Amino acid sequence: MNGSPNSGSGCNFAPWSDPKEKPLIRFDAVTKKFGDFVAIDNLNLKIYEREFFALLGPSGCGKTTLMRMLAGFEQPTMGSIMMRQQHLTDIPPHRRPVNMMFQSYALFPHMSVEQNIAFGLKQEKRPKAEIKDRVEEMIALVQLQAFAKRKPHQLSGGQRQRVALARSLAKKPKLLLLDEPLGALDRKLREQTQFELMTIQEKLGTTFVIVTHDQEEAMTVASRIALMDQGKLVQVSTPREIYETPNSRYVADFLGDVNIIGGHILGPDDKEDDIVQLAWHEDYAPLRIRLPQPVSFPEKGTERWVAVRPEKVRITKEYPTDTHNILKGKVLDIAYTGNISTYHVETEDGQIIKSQEANLEHLHRRAITWDDEVYVHWRAGGCVLLER
Repeated sequence: MNGSPNSGSGCNFAPWSDPKEKPLIRFDAVTKKFGDFVAIDNLNLKIYEREFFALLGPSGCGKTTLMRMLAGFEQPTMGSIMMRQQHLTDIPPHRRPVNMMFQSYALFPHMSVEQNIAFGLKQEKRPKAEIKDRVEEMIALVQLQAFAKRKPHQLSGGQRQRVALARSLAKKPKLLLLDEPLGALDRKLREQTQFELMTIQEKLGTTFVIVTHDQEEAMTVASRIALMDQGKLVQVSTPREIYETPNSRYVADFLGDVNIIGGHILGPDDKEDDIVQLAWHEDYAPLRIRLPQPVSFPEKGTERWVAVRPEKVRITKEYPTDTHNILKGKVLDIAYTGNISTYHVETEDGQIIKSQEANLEHLHRRAITWDDEVYVHWRAGGCVLLER
């Protein structure tokens, strides 16, 4: 995240936390059915001006249907969609202050870059001078001045993507919808383009809503993420919150890699009043989890789960003395991905725990390797207690 007004970390941009702030878009009890199939199920959501908002989830979760309703290509079966104080359902797609950038880009192959960008403005019969100025502004924004006369087939994938973005923004929409906009790009170009999108969105202040199944993309560009499953919102939070404090096993497992251990609540720790103990195996010490403030202890005996990210799990050959959550095991596998190594450790009770470490030096010889007996351990504040 880059710390811009649209990023979810290290900044003051958080209109959703201000009760006085009015949302730009509001979904009120929206349901969308296709025959007997419920694509969107009684959904409530607020999106604020200047947000870079991500709709994230697996195929079939309803995120594209939600975007199509914003664009006007689908209508809610029940409920309402508001933009400020206006019902969007009463406005046909071509009259909405909304534009959409498709995954395929949908550029006109016989038109040049500048003609593609000017197309929507000409359809609205804007003055020629205004069209010329706006096209030049958009071409400069996406840094394609040297390619203004070229046709789409003479451009790279990344350049075509920028033309499509410029065309979508030319009419100054209040809301821009991006449907898997970077899916056709290779990984390195996609990562570069993500930051370009963020810079452009910040410069213009236009509200962006992006549909993606790529969790890294959503985490990089979004001010907030709405994670969806089976037509429902599972969690709506900033990237940092949704990663560090997921509200369910589904969220924890969908966003990034995670270790999840189930058990039953024993009660508070004897020495620290913000730590709860979880009994997970009769032969091992209970796990300790630090609870967020204000502390609310679950009832003794209730079923709960601990989620801990692999990067928060340390792995050592020696028994650690400065932490509580300690499991003994054997290295089953090691995944080397360049910048990090992921150790798969099988504990004595058969659990597979993953631990990640940064590769800070060249790995001529690993300190820990396959079949080594090791300890995996993490601090009470490095894990999260989940209710479901």
